[in-house]
Amino acid sequence: MRFTLRLDIINHQDINVLAFYSSQHINYVINIYSDDNQSALHFLNQNIIDLNNTVVITGDFNIRDNNWDPNYPHHSVHTKNLITLAESLGLDLSPPINPGPTRFADNPCNTNSVIDLAFINPNNSEFDQHFLHPKLHRPSDHVFLIIEVGINETNIDNSFWSISKDSKEERTLSKLLLITLSPLTPQTSHPKKTWKRLSND
Repeated sequence: MRFTLRLDIINHQDINVLAFYSSQHINYVINIYSDDNQSALHFLNQNIIDLNNTVVITGDFNIRDNNWDPNYPHHSVHTKNLITLAESLGLDLSPPINPGPTRFADNPCNTNSVIDLAFINPNNSEFDQHFLHPKLHRPSDHVFLIIEVGINETNIDNSFWSISKDSKEERTLSKLLLITLSPLTPQTSHPKKTWKRLSND
């Protein structure tokens, strides 16, 4: 599985759109960091994106809400915008299979919080759940969100072509390379002799 960063779709310092192929389709994973002013979330709500094959939106949203943190008694004014964005791409909030805080407070007087979330396509069996890995968080103060993807073993038939030494094809290729690379070659006192020696090596 090979991922490609798609800056042509969204070019924003706090939003990464990754594309990959699965089941003969291009799919997308979107990672978001939304600061205290919700800059990334506002950007996405103001700029319509058509990524119907998005399988996961995840990241640090900096939104505390009772909807995903039962230890927090309040609701955020930003929650509706986040849920609306996820639903527009066919995604649902994914509770981790081992619930817990995703950010550890720097000050022991403050409580840990749940601000790292994952929204997953409920119809995609390959990305249907995630879990937290709190033991891997250091040196960061955030917990890793892990999504395991099963990859089936597949035999891929491949072939390659080779050129026989001293064959007509080799001579033709050598001439083509000489013509193509000639403008890039440093000048020498005897360029023709140099090229002839190189082509005969």
